[in-house]
Amino acid sequence: MNQFDKKFDRSVTGTRKWSPVLLSGKIPNKSDIIAMDLADIDFECAPSIKEALVQRALQPDYSYTFIPDEFYDAVIRWNKEHFDLSIEKEWIRLTFGTISALHNIVQALTDVGDSIMIHTPAYAPFSEAVLNNKRKLICNDLKINQNRYYIDFEKMEKQIAENEVKLFILCNPQNPSGRIWTKDELISIGKLCQKYNVLIVSDEIHRDIIFREGDFHSLWKACPEIMNQSIMCVSPNKAFNLGGLKTSYIVIPNPSIKQKVYERLSANYVTSPHVFAVPAIVAAYNNEFSWLRGMVEYIAENQRVVIEFIQEKMPLFIVMEAESSFLTWIYVGNVFDCESKIKDYFDEAGLTIVLGSYFVSNGEGFVRLNIGMQREKVLEALERMKKLYDKILSMRQP
Repeated sequence: MNQFDKKFDRSVTGTRKWSPVLLSGKIPNKSDIIAMDLADIDFECAPSIKEALVQRALQPDYSYTFIPDEFYDAVIRWNKEHFDLSIEKEWIRLTFGTISALHNIVQALTDVGDSIMIHTPAYAPFSEAVLNNKRKLICNDLKINQNRYYIDFEKMEKQIAENEVKLFILCNPQNPSGRIWTKDELISIGKLCQKYNVLIVSDEIHRDIIFREGDFHSLWKACPEIMNQSIMCVSPNKAFNLGGLKTSYIVIPNPSIKQKVYERLSANYVTSPHVFAVPAIVAAYNNEFSWLRGMVEYIAENQRVVIEFIQEKMPLFIVMEAESSFLTWIYVGNVFDCESKIKDYFDEAGLTIVLGSYFVSNGEGFVRLNIGMQREKVLEALERMKKLYDKILSMRQP
């Protein structure tokens, strides 16, 4: 048996995704719910990470922490070996999560009323980091061509110029679609932001889950000249399922930008890291690349299964093929004309999903499903969807 086929009961671990209390609130009066909404994976943690945490837990001291050199060494080596990025210790800052860091970055580098751009559809907390800090949100809608997202660079430049955009939040790989921006696209983004002196925050937290080796290019690898006016947000959380340990970090080469961000972090009292964060990151980066590759291959096969099943048995649904991550972006607007009907359909199937409207704008008719789970559960979810799909279509026939 593949190690990723192994099931365990996440409902007893305190995880938000599988909490019986929270699930009953999402789909009342429904048993046997399959949770496919929150973006974490349903696989057991990699062995050496568990062992590192056990060993740390056995130490009789959980007081304020500091960050040892082994953390920086692991981060520097991982970025060099797997992304060909040469980063320095002084550029790295461990934070309490990517979105928390994004709020601090927005506060540090922009003023109230400044314009900040995102590509849409986008992870909703991106917009919240803008709007909740009283900045102006500029949405550059991605275009669909042959079931694949593309950037409308002409419109993007016009919006940047007209709104005097100060900061651009890039998501690479893109959430919710799993699209990886090409080297040429990243170069174009870099040149455009250089032209208008726009700072870039490059969120690359899904970059460890890439289906075809060599497809992913970090912004700095594609466009090194943009390093001096950008920040990279990175985390092992998605790949190694460490979200509860707050293991995100930011990388800032520019000393002036770094000082402003660090001052804001200190002002907001982002200080000692989680006591288990450092041992988890070090174990993941130093010991678990083989585990990660196996997990990525398993999820890639899950995606293949989903695409083939839907194409053959639910052809009015359209899956946008992802190039990364464990998230699947599906257009169901050919069957349902409003989101309430979409929600009713998935509720009846007993599947928690994320509706397209969550992703700020430009997500109408879409849903996002998390397939980072045992294949047996993926197939069960698909069968439930098909049963209701067939029922709905049969009722519409004259």
